[in-house]
Amino acid sequence: MKQHSAFLSSLATLLCMATLIALCIFAVPLTRWYVDFRAMRNFLTVVIVIIFYVCAVPAMLALVCLLSLLRRIHKGKSFDAHNARLLALIAWCCLAVAAACTVGGFFYVPFFLITAAMLFLFLIVRVVRNCFVTAAQLQEENNLTI
Repeated sequence: MKQHSAFLSSLATLLCMATLIALCIFAVPLTRWYVDFRAMRNFLTVVIVIIFYVCAVPAMLALVCLLSLLRRIHKGKSFDAHNARLLALIAWCCLAVAAACTVGGFFYVPFFLITAAMLFLFLIVRVVRNCFVTAAQLQEENNLTI
């Protein structure tokens, strides 16, 4: 069951990566359409696109880390220091997106909602990372016990 779940999670992560790449390709026309549809000021197109591209970098890095984490779990390497470092990197990526969206929020208020969500996600991932660190220490201690 664990192997099946890790495989499905990896597949979902790859789908998210593909979606992010497609959004990066079509960000400008989609944003222009959205700004025109909502009858907003045209300078918001530039703001939204810049914030999106700034956020896309840590988002892709987080997805790559998540895929690496899932592959390691699939191989049976669940609780080790490397996985804790991957989770820490994912958390910092969430914080980077929150920072970018905070800046964007001064131009387009809905970015503040993304900031709040990313700060909450940062907190959750940090707690999970701390659990992984503790579990890795316990596992290392058990491996040294005769």
